[in-house]
Amino acid sequence: MYRTKKLFQRMLLILPLLFPGLSVAGQSHTSEAEQTLYESHAREKVSHLGERVHGAHEFREDRVQIADKTARKAGIRTTLAGPGTIEESITLYGKTAIDHRSISHVRARYPGTLVAIEKGLGDLVEKGQKLAAIESNDSLQVYPLVAPIPGQVIDKQASLGEFSGERVLFTIANYSRLWAELRVFPGRRGKISRGQKVFIIAGERTVDSTIASLAPGGNGQPFAIARARIENPDNLWTTDLMVQGQVVISENRVPLVVENRALQLLRDTTVVFVKVGETYEARPLALGRSDGVVTEVLSGLTVGERYVTENSYLIKADLERSGAAHSH
Repeated sequence: MYRTKKLFQRMLLILPLLFPGLSVAGQSHTSEAEQTLYESHAREKVSHLGERVHGAHEFREDRVQIADKTARKAGIRTTLAGPGTIEESITLYGKTAIDHRSISHVRARYPGTLVAIEKGLGDLVEKGQKLAAIESNDSLQVYPLVAPIPGQVIDKQASLGEFSGERVLFTIANYSRLWAELRVFPGRRGKISRGQKVFIIAGERTVDSTIASLAPGGNGQPFAIARARIENPDNLWTTDLMVQGQVVISENRVPLVVENRALQLLRDTTVVFVKVGETYEARPLALGRSDGVVTEVLSGLTVGERYVTENSYLIKADLERSGAAHSH
């Protein structure tokens, strides 16, 4: 019992050397995922402490062992390496606009007096829903003024008791479908055509679309306008919103790609972490083309190997900590 107690005390003295930043008293400034790895490796390395102290335990700076249960808890995810497509794209800029077919200007069929107002500015309406009632000057009959399309009342020029005349009384807009109007300057005009895939991006929102039309900018503008449709059923997109469009101009199938989020810089070398059993090995790669999402692998990895895609930075940090402890 005495010898066990002494050994445990020696462990507590040596642990801070093996794990810089690890608090044996339970105080930690690390994230929950990192703490999970700390605790797992603390248990594993304490069990091999005698071997480490006497230099009998082999140390590899490019490998770390993590139990599957611990990896899952830390959010480490993997996928199989395989072929993929590198998309070459160019970026265009523009803004959103409403489809002119989605705007309706509502006038009285027969001029008369407005005897009832049913809808106001900002109200949502369905097709055929009553907006107002008008008493015709000719027949003295009251007839309803209805919405010709579903949408929202964005302008109202009708007041109770007024004469309708021939002016626009209500303007209704349907925002469930918008356009992204992207500017195409002459230097890029030859690379843009109808039917090309385009990703419309505004802040953290992205939608997939295609170039539906390409037309001159008008009014002597030195650019053409490429229009791409944005489906907007939840009204998350608004008009006059500045957007960028990533237009795919070529797609190249390659034998092997990795996801860009898997790449880490370790000791000035770009690596991914390959998983074999419960061991994660830093694998240096020679890389080719990239489209910002995936990158072509020229050497260092083979099809079918499993590599880390999510939270690979945790493994990098663990290797760096282990390397620093070993150097001491």
